Amino acid sequence: MGEGRRGQPYLPANGMRTRLLAGLLLCPLLLTGCATGTPGGSPSGNPPTTSASPDKLLVIFVRVEPSTLATRSFVQKSAGLFVPWRLFNALPALVDAHGDSLPELLAELPALNTGSWQVFPDGTMQTNYTVRPNLTWHDGQPLTADDFVFGWRVYSHPDLGLASQPPMSAIADASVTDKEHFTIRWKALYPDADSLSAIDRELSPLPQHVFGASLDQMASSGKDQFINHPGWSTQYVGSGPYRLQNREPGSFLDLVRFDGYALGVPKIARIQLRFSDDQNVVVAHMLAGEAQMATDQSLGQTGGETLSHSWAATNGGTILQLPTTWRYLGFQLRPELATPKSLLDIRFRKAVAHALDRQPIVDAAYGGQAYIADTPVWSNSIWGPALEGVPTYPYDARLAEGLLNELGYVRGSDGVHRNAEGRLSLEIASTESPTTAAEILIAANQLQSAGFDMQQRVIPAAQAQDSQLRANFPGTQIISTLLGEPGLDTLSTTQTPTENNRWVGGNRGAWSSPEYDRLLTSFNHTLSRPERLTVLGQMLRIYTDELPRFSFVFPAQPTAFVSSLQGPILTPPESRVAWNVHLWELK
Repeated sequence: MGEGRRGQPYLPANGMRTRLLAGLLLCPLLLTGCATGTPGGSPSGNPPTTSASPDKLLVIFVRVEPSTLATRSFVQKSAGLFVPWRLFNALPALVDAHGDSLPELLAELPALNTGSWQVFPDGTMQTNYTVRPNLTWHDGQPLTADDFVFGWRVYSHPDLGLASQPPMSAIADASVTDKEHFTIRWKALYPDADSLSAIDRELSPLPQHVFGASLDQMASSGKDQFINHPGWSTQYVGSGPYRLQNREPGSFLDLVRFDGYALGVPKIARIQLRFSDDQNVVVAHMLAGEAQMATDQSLGQTGGETLSHSWAATNGGTILQLPTTWRYLGFQLRPELATPKSLLDIRFRKAVAHALDRQPIVDAAYGGQAYIADTPVWSNSIWGPALEGVPTYPYDARLAEGLLNELGYVRGSDGVHRNAEGRLSLEIASTESPTTAAEILIAANQLQSAGFDMQQRVIPAAQAQDSQLRANFPGTQIISTLLGEPGLDTLSTTQTPTENNRWVGGNRGAWSSPEYDRLLTSFNHTLSRPERLTVLGQMLRIYTDELPRFSFVFPAQPTAFVSSLQGPILTPPESRVAWNVHLWELK
């Protein structure tokens, strides 16, 4: 699935062009060993309504152990573990397979220009929320409006590092009316004020009975005591469809269904989450019938192809392919760390971009199952129209050479460029993953051919969550983050990880553009989608003009599950495959 033109992805000859628009959500990028129809029954994605699955165990592989089970965290979260976060947590709303927000913990969503969502002439707003009655946390304690307001108090606390992120940055105050009603007063317009559940922008409730005393003591005991509270990890109390029963560090989590879940008792009684970054191990367990699902980057394209071929003759299972992440080459822009210093010059970054041919990376690292990316925005998402007219950096070795010559670099007899400071040495790093070996090798070889003296560094999976290490790279680093709006957020100055914010934030290269920040604020505080598209186009032009990152691909991430598991279906980037996990059945 290469890209004949930017933003115009094509499937292999036996497929058809895909677009994740409202009515076509069930057809893109589905590989199956059985039929090509939608798994899970009805077109809505809800499996047939039957009694709850007997006491069966669903084993799911994810790539790494979650560093926290919370949807938002004060430490760097494990990358891309969407299934664990969904299993343990409920939000004000969930996003379904059509990209629509549905009430989850809320009884209903506020509606714009009604008494529940008012916009005032001065640009402020007020939203009123009704919580479902008789909700409880996993430990049986009541979940009320107080917990929503307490969540806002925690996430907006100036000492905890998230106050400048949406939606907290737009909220002036939150207050409780009674146990089932609360109000948020907004100091700025915020388009997701109805659901409070956009990916990486959630405002989730927190159990006040677990964290309240610790928050009150933070002034005297310090923020570390609160951040390291076991309630974030080993003693996690959530409100999602499953609760933690047992934990074997480094190996697995045992979950049991939560009978008090807001949308009803989940059909599958028990789930075990296992961790492995070795796709050969994952494939072996799947083929042996010892696991029923592999997701969240635990399965590379090679493993997916192995399963697909093995299942083809036996109707053994299904593989869903859908991009959820943005893979890019990040440049280090901290002057004290950048090596070489030429990284701080846009001409150098453009030279790197033009020296890289991404199609071989798509073919070798992803088996053709990836879209070449030029920005954080996928052309088939709801924000695709904003890409019109945005500059790109196609492979052009002669142009790369010319840009390096402008900077004073001259290619020596050994093929390596030099300037007055010496050889052009550049490190390329990446965390260990199923795609890393091919990705980093191809990119390094291409840059070597363009006259760079390349050093390669693979960060072990055990250090993937070391946010300080990940931020303090000297040259370039291949990084994954969410595509779309969350990816745009990681380019803001407020997302720069530093010692002061405990190295939390997705702007690892420390790019700072006041104009981009201003436009991002406008984008996040504009209610009209056409106006937001205009602002987004301006943001993308700044990004491509200054090139703090060179976009690689949107990998089509494989999720595999056996035919006896009914319920998972394709979803748009604004949703996740486990959105309806409480309705899944294991036959």
